[in-house]
Amino acid sequence: MVAFSIEDYVYHTLAAKASGELCLKYIFSFGAFARMPLLHSAAEWKVPTTFIYGYQDWMNYEGAQEARKQMKVPCEIIRVPQGGHFVFIDNPSGFHSAVLYACRRFLSLDPDTESLPEGLSSA
Repeated sequence: MVAFSIEDYVYHTLAAKASGELCLKYIFSFGAFARMPLLHSAAEWKVPTTFIYGYQDWMNYEGAQEARKQMKVPCEIIRVPQGGHFVFIDNPSGFHSAVLYACRRFLSLDPDTESLPEGLSSA
C-alpha cells in the first residue's frame, strides 16, 4: 500500500490541470463556511451515501447525522481513527478500509451482512 504525504497531495493538486479543487471557492465563502450546506439538499439525493470522517476532523460529523435524518436513501457515517480532515493522508489504510467497506455494501445483494472493518466506528 502506498502512503501519501501532505506534500504529495499539494504537489499533485497544484501540478495537475484544473480539477475539483477549483470549485472550492464557489462552494465555500470566506472562512470555509459552506454557502449552501449539503444538509439543505440531502433529502433530494438519489444514491446511497457514505460520509467518512477522521476522529480529529475539524468538520463536525454531527452535520452528516442531521442530513441522514432527511435522506430517503441508505446513509452511513464512518469515523476513522488517527485521522483528521485529510483522513486519506493521516490514516491511508483506515481510509481505504472505509471506502472498500462502503463499496462492498453498495454492491452487495445483502448489505447488512457486511461488517464494519476493525478500528472503524459508525456514527
